[in-house]
Amino acid sequence: MSDVAFLLLIFFLSTTKFDIKKGLGIVLPAASDNTTKKVRLKNENLTKIWIDKDGIITLKSGGDERIVPMNKLQKTIHQIVKDNPDMVISLKTDRKSKYHYMVEVLDKLQASGAEKISLSTN
Repeated sequence: MSDVAFLLLIFFLSTTKFDIKKGLGIVLPAASDNTTKKVRLKNENLTKIWIDKDGIITLKSGGDERIVPMNKLQKTIHQIVKDNPDMVISLKTDRKSKYHYMVEVLDKLQASGAEKISLSTN
């Protein structure tokens, strides 16, 4: 009886397929010798997105600061990046915010065509 159980265990372990493609597809930059290099940005080339602990998204671009609902974020960022291709998006999250808010915002940023994204927590 234990032989059959062992054979079934081996069979299921050897035939199981794992979906490796799940997860965040973030390409990290290669490390360099000089990792303390500072980059100065003009205010017109920086858009800040803040996610608070309740998942409320605040967007600050130029002098304008407003709350943006999740369903309008992709269109808003797409227009900002279209108007200024050098735009850098700074995404900051509250330490107490749920992880899925950040993942959803990252998905919206990727779909909007934003390529220069900075991540941090507060």
